[in-house]
Amino acid sequence: MSLEWISSAEAARRLGVSPATLYAYVSRGLLRSEATSGRRERRYRADDVSHLKRRRDVGRKAESIAANALDFGTPVLESSLTLIDNGRLFYRGHDATRLARSVSLEQVAHLLWECDDRPFDAKNLPPMSTALRNAWAATPTLSTVDRCLILLPAAARWDHPSWVQDRVAMIETGVRILRLLTAAVTGEPVSPLPVHEQLAAAWNVQPGHAPLLRAALVLSADHEFNASAFAARVVASTGANLYGATVAGLAAINGPRHGGLTRHVSAMLEKLRQAPDLDAELVRQLRDDGPLPGFGHQLYPDGDVRAATLLEMLAEILPQSPERLFGQSVAAAAERLTGRRPNVDFSTVVVERALGLPKDSALALFLLGRTVGWIAHALEQSAHGALIRPRARYIGPRPTA
Repeated sequence: MSLEWISSAEAARRLGVSPATLYAYVSRGLLRSEATSGRRERRYRADDVSHLKRRRDVGRKAESIAANALDFGTPVLESSLTLIDNGRLFYRGHDATRLARSVSLEQVAHLLWECDDRPFDAKNLPPMSTALRNAWAATPTLSTVDRCLILLPAAARWDHPSWVQDRVAMIETGVRILRLLTAAVTGEPVSPLPVHEQLAAAWNVQPGHAPLLRAALVLSADHEFNASAFAARVVASTGANLYGATVAGLAAINGPRHGGLTRHVSAMLEKLRQAPDLDAELVRQLRDDGPLPGFGHQLYPDGDVRAATLLEMLAEILPQSPERLFGQSVAAAAERLTGRRPNVDFSTVVVERALGLPKDSALALFLLGRTVGWIAHALEQSAHGALIRPRARYIGPRPTA
């Protein structure tokens, strides 16, 4: 397929910028151009222009609010962990959707933490101290996130090596945290088994269906500077240990605009299950409650690749599942009505329902997967060594004389 090149005037028109800005984009590596034969004018790659326009459209909300560096879509820090580009997701250059079909969460941790297999062996299992056992006994009736928020601070009190800033020691602490959180989710003793195998055993998932759990964990591992990862990174920048950074991530993920959104998706699907007319009920929800939870994502204008991968795998593994087919009907109806496609929150809840998992399992999968990302961000920030301290753009009353 031949490449399409367009004139500078057309490129400027499509992007809504001046020719001088086009040259700046070229110097920053955002556009590719070449000289036209016999003329001084340059021409530009049309696909680069389209890609740049899409990126600018995704970030238009941030740009419209006085270029505030902490609004959605605007980069604030450098990172070598995760790239979201042209509708695709990469972990250190590896396509996350391909990883989801072939590797475990622990193997993704090896990649994101840049470590070998040794930290995940059975020797690095955390002991159950008296304090931790007491905390454990208090958690059976609590939500998944609340259980984790009680267990981690209790574990941190006796895990003295967790304050060692040596990278190897920090990675071993990260492993202990992941093991403890998995045990908190399953309610079972700490285990050296891969996370998805522990979940499958605790939730009575057939071995042939366990790849769905593994994929959901892998696709949740990191998503650049989302709210919980940024919270974890800010705490890590203060010199706090990995327990502190992970607790910050846990507190953020529980919010209804982040991981807690899965609860709204689950409640919506339950209502829709009882509705005699699916389209009519969706319209009612749109009218009364606003945008449908679980649909659309600002970083994926053409659809969330994480959701697409999970739903494809679900169709391959459980093609006749009533919950899968119902989820497919809801997704099709929602796209007809709103133009939005499912995001990872919707797809993980559909997996939860199709596998018959316990309540809040979608959030548990998201939490355990994202723990790997929080630790990766904390490790990266620790190596950077700087305190994250943005300045405020003051918009209050002017000082009086």
